[in-house]
Amino acid sequence: MNPRYYTEHILFPKVYYKDPIKVITKLVTEKEEYLYDFYLASYETQKEACPFRVEDYKVNTYQIEQVEFIVLTLPNYFMEPTLCHKIILAYSFNMDLYQYYTLEDGNDPLFGKYFQLCAWMEGVHMNFGDFEGTDEELIQKIYQTVLL
Repeated sequence: MNPRYYTEHILFPKVYYKDPIKVITKLVTEKEEYLYDFYLASYETQKEACPFRVEDYKVNTYQIEQVEFIVLTLPNYFMEPTLCHKIILAYSFNMDLYQYYTLEDGNDPLFGKYFQLCAWMEGVHMNFGDFEGTDEELIQKIYQTVLL
């Protein structure tokens, strides 16, 4: 299994849902370093070296009312369908709500380039359809989803 796919779709959601406060705290304090180290650990058991650098990652935070968002921008090279361009962590101030979203690569020879907004909750994958826009538009769309 591709270590990047494993990290984005299996390992990171599992760790986030197990201890969201720890993951959020690490991302807010250590930012790109924590994210890079997380990916690096996934490549340690593989024959190939991790092709990414800490500079390839970006961590930004946003807030809409009582919901916080951490948008993790991932490297755009070595992409293939289903890998993530972004991971978005959404959580409420009191932590009674925390969710894991991905903006996945949907490149297809027949349909061209597009992005899919998905969620990973309790091992369930949900697809919210195509999305293209800014980070602000992305979190607004997720915010509307979170409140439903």
